[in-house]
Amino acid sequence: MSFFPAHARRRLTLTLFFSFVFLPAVTVHGMTISDISGADFPGRFSSDVKMLRVMTGNMETTIKKMEESGLFSRERANDFDLSEKDKVYQLWGNYLDHMLAFEAMTNFHKNCFLIPDRKKHEDSFLLEYASYLAKFSYGLRLIRLTIDNELYEKKLDDQNSEYGIPAGMYARLKWNTIHLQDVSNIAAGYRYFRFLEPSYRKRGLPRDPQTAWLFSYIAEKYGSIRKELKLRGTRYFTANGLDILREKTFAAWFPVQLNVSEWMGDTKVKRKNATLISEKQLAEMERYLMPGDIIVERRNWYLSNVGLPGFWPHAELYIGSYEKMKAYFSDPAVDAYYRKLGPYQNFTDYLGKKYPHKMKSYRGKGGDGHPHEIIEAVSEGVKFSTLPEGALADYIGVLRPRLTKLDIARAIDEAFLYVGRPYDFNFDFLTDSSIVCSELVYKVYKAGDGKRGLDLRLREIAGRMAMPANDLVAKFDREFDSPERELDFVYFLDGSERDLVAAVLPVSEFRKSYKRMKWDIVQK
Repeated sequence: MSFFPAHARRRLTLTLFFSFVFLPAVTVHGMTISDISGADFPGRFSSDVKMLRVMTGNMETTIKKMEESGLFSRERANDFDLSEKDKVYQLWGNYLDHMLAFEAMTNFHKNCFLIPDRKKHEDSFLLEYASYLAKFSYGLRLIRLTIDNELYEKKLDDQNSEYGIPAGMYARLKWNTIHLQDVSNIAAGYRYFRFLEPSYRKRGLPRDPQTAWLFSYIAEKYGSIRKELKLRGTRYFTANGLDILREKTFAAWFPVQLNVSEWMGDTKVKRKNATLISEKQLAEMERYLMPGDIIVERRNWYLSNVGLPGFWPHAELYIGSYEKMKAYFSDPAVDAYYRKLGPYQNFTDYLGKKYPHKMKSYRGKGGDGHPHEIIEAVSEGVKFSTLPEGALADYIGVLRPRLTKLDIARAIDEAFLYVGRPYDFNFDFLTDSSIVCSELVYKVYKAGDGKRGLDLRLREIAGRMAMPANDLVAKFDREFDSPERELDFVYFLDGSERDLVAAVLPVSEFRKSYKRMKWDIVQK
């Protein structure tokens, strides 16, 4: 029986209201919650709850750093120096990334009122409203720091190619946060949330360890928003009046990615089941690859791009199939080194005896029937992947370390050590217990203990030391004409959203790629 007819008399007004205000005014192409089957919904709900908690925690860290850094202050009059400017755009870019993610979560669950299943409808609304509150709350907190200050009005509206920030994003944020319709959404949403509370309590969600935090989060954010608007709402709306008149055509906060799945890993939100690079192009590229090559890749419309600065968000290690690896490392220097370590005939014999279970997994086939050829850190952890699993993307670049085969063998040996470790959602490069994608490349090619490696450097990003994948391409470009260059160019497949294809481009184009805008909304 349909959920709405049974409750039409009590809910019709709110249902119609929310069906209108939570849906964007433009046609949206891509999956929404109504496309998820009943059997798949529990898993999807669980993963979205988990990821929303991660995202709110990371955003809280970012906004606190903005508040405590002294770089964001309504009283500031002087311009930023070079070191300050870098930190400002690091924080601003990370902040915008998370705001886009909150909007994507809200967008994905926007059709909850069209779902006839009551339980699915209630759960989906819980996520929609919580992510909407997060976006609005963090919008207010930034505006409190920056409004009426001409410095931020200009600087945060500037385009910044290094951090992939398009022009005009501060104006969008300010206009959409301080908007009467959005305030109405907050109040009406809370009334509907309270209406559903008896059902949530009956089902035990406020006491469930997985979902309990959502209820306290909604109460806390709603209370803080009410307090903020009561104290400062008049000044906010007065200051924003002219912007509303000038930019009244905005229908959504940002034109963002349109779907959320596993989040932070392998979730595509547009062009589902299609990539700009074809399998034929990937097979052609494979002819040029050698074990130890570093692959950087980008998949547009993936939420894994959130929080990762720069155009290239993902890096992985190509090791080749077992047969290719064995042939490549059939080298006198490599054989001699591993024979000295113990009863090993060669490098692959060493790997098989040191990591028997991992080697068995590596030599098996992937779920797509292809051999394993890549080691990468994705949302489910550090794993072996086939080339299509790891590299069937929208943009691919391949770099080769200028190292000996023995140096590369030792790097791959270390990569095997990390296989099976969890993904590091905190992006902490200083620990080994969990690994993020570019951290894998950083650690295995870091020199030390007599191992020759690459000069890969960490930098502070939102309070954590990290090396984004984009920095690998920047390093290659920076060193290109230097005799000390550590990386060679192998291959570049460049996608085009306009033509929905990819093309092989020369090194001159690849060198510039790291300077591109990172967000899908501005891809060519």
